[in-house]
Amino acid sequence: MTAATATRTSATSDVNALVEENLYLVNHVVNQLSARFPRHVDRDELRGAGAAGLVDAAHRYDASTGVPFARYASIRIRGAVLDATRSRDWATRRLRRDLRTIESTQSALEEKLQRRPDDAEIADAMGMDESTVRARRAAAVTSTLLTLDRPIREDESGSGVLGDRILEEDQAWLPEAALENNELVGTLRTAIAHLPELPRRVLVEHHFEGRLLRDIADDLGVTEARASQLRHEALHALQAYFGTAYDNVPEVPVDAPGKRRRAAYVAQVSANTTWRTRLQGDEPAEAVRAFA
Repeated sequence: MTAATATRTSATSDVNALVEENLYLVNHVVNQLSARFPRHVDRDELRGAGAAGLVDAAHRYDASTGVPFARYASIRIRGAVLDATRSRDWATRRLRRDLRTIESTQSALEEKLQRRPDDAEIADAMGMDESTVRARRAAAVTSTLLTLDRPIREDESGSGVLGDRILEEDQAWLPEAALENNELVGTLRTAIAHLPELPRRVLVEHHFEGRLLRDIADDLGVTEARASQLRHEALHALQAYFGTAYDNVPEVPVDAPGKRRRAAYVAQVSANTTWRTRLQGDEPAEAVRAFA
């Protein structure tokens, strides 16, 4: 082992020893500071930041300054914890300062009046409007972050977490609902893509592009009545296929023309697709554009 290697090994050992011997400082500093932080702030995260500050202090410490390591490390730990909380806090430092001023004024008035002061008394003591006090309190509340797994008491017999009290209104964020919706859209896209060309074109242009039947008929070189007939053929074909894939779909009227064509269409779609292909959406461009 060279002299340089021996020196580095010794330095590393000294750092490790300082960290191990003074690890208690992390809990001490966190306990001192935690009373100032809202309940939603994770104390384990504060300890983690404090431990990082302790390690940094051990690396930077210079014994020749004469400052005891515990004093120097406490300052570094405190700074690391405060930096960590500021980086996670949505509220501005001014907002937190205003809230602390309101709380200290309220505490002083409680001691003086021997009761809880109202907002008007707090505002008078601070020399500001009552509405300003309420606005600053409200701003502090809206800037507070809450974790969904935060424990809350539900009743006398047990407890739950905050996430259980919150109902998701956006169906896209609910896995089961999102899967059902994606399959439904994919099924419709697939069914349209397998329609014969003319019925598919009339359906897509009329229902998804908003074109008038007479304009579509002119483009196809047919009468408006024929264009309407093609649209009904497409709708009845989709209805017949959806009746095989989903419950409570009304049956196609028995007198609707094209029964054999519909049966062949349903058989073709059923044979060539699965729920997986419907979710993947590997369909012709015309159908994909209709749902873009």
